[in-house]
Amino acid sequence: MKLLTRKTGIWIVVIGIAIFLFNFVTLTLWDIDIDILGAVIFVLGLVIAIACGKTMKHSSELLTRKNGVWLCIIAVATTMIFAYSSIPILNGDIGGGIGAIVFVLGIILIAVRWKY
Repeated sequence: MKLLTRKTGIWIVVIGIAIFLFNFVTLTLWDIDIDILGAVIFVLGLVIAIACGKTMKHSSELLTRKNGVWLCIIAVATTMIFAYSSIPILNGDIGGGIGAIVFVLGIILIAVRWKY
C-alpha cells in the first residue's frame, strides 16, 4: 500500500474540512479553537493530492517530488507538535516560523522537480 497517493490526499482534505467544521462544536462546548488545525490538515491534503499523481516517478535521488511531499508532512507535524507543546519558546513564533520555512522548502522542491 502506498501512502502518497491522490486518494490519500483527498481523504486528508476531507478530514481537514471535517475538523474545521467541528470547530463550531468544540468552541461552543469546550472553548477549544481547532480551526487552524483543520486548515493546516486541509492544505497538507491539497499538497498530497496535487503532487502525488500518477506522473510521480520513484527514483533513488534525494531531491524528488516525493521527498518534497514528505518534507511538507514533516513540517506540518513538527509545527503541530510545537504549537501544542508546553515549551513556551517553541509554541510561539519560533516553532511556527521553522515549520513554515520547511513547508515552503518542500513546496519549492515539489515545484522544481515536477517532471521527475
